[in-house]
Amino acid sequence: MERLSTGIQGLDKKIGEGYPGKKGILITGAPGSGKTIFAMHAINQACTDGKKSVIMATEETEEDITEQAKMFGFPFKEYIKSGLLEVVKILEMRSRSVTKAAEMIDGLSFKEVDLINMPELIPYDAEVILMDNIGVFAIGLTPREFRDQFDTLNLLLSQKDVTTLFVMDESAHQMTREVADYSTFGNVKLMVKENPYTGKMERFIFIPKMRNTAISLDPVPFEITSKGIDIKGKKDT
Repeated sequence: MERLSTGIQGLDKKIGEGYPGKKGILITGAPGSGKTIFAMHAINQACTDGKKSVIMATEETEEDITEQAKMFGFPFKEYIKSGLLEVVKILEMRSRSVTKAAEMIDGLSFKEVDLINMPELIPYDAEVILMDNIGVFAIGLTPREFRDQFDTLNLLLSQKDVTTLFVMDESAHQMTREVADYSTFGNVKLMVKENPYTGKMERFIFIPKMRNTAISLDPVPFEITSKGIDIKGKKDT
């Protein structure tokens, strides 16, 4: 099976040399757990490897994304200029404060943007997709309605042969009774909890599901540094 590197030193070998290619991977976690940074590593690596990547941004502007990436040494602005990376501005499309001209992109107004028609906004040559944050689409939906839309989204994306990382905030994940876990090929949960040995709050990566992959259920401790995600005690690349 084709694999997509996580872009995080020490993590690829823990999940069979990377994320399963052309599948959907769900990344969840509480605020401050590092979800966006975690996903940015994969996008940065994909662009480095020459793969056309797309960020479907539902909560941040393109400037916010590129500035945050710059903090960790990810040259997203350069990738955008070269055409390797594209940011689809879902936030602007869904915002009622933008101008009327900006409300219409590729024939869809902000009122029409939902999970099911998100694939219509993806460039034809995309290979890697980051959707951050899909939790905004859960508001006002029952768990069953969200599951139906999310299943449809996964089906449509599978027909495009793209690898997709779905970022979802923990509150929306719980609000929808965690049904998204069943729709994706793999799940990554980022946690912030107390280390019983030190009494300090620490961040952990927990991977409960990664199909076609031998995985450990032991949480992996990590830190967020000036270079992004740093796996503690890593021994491999």
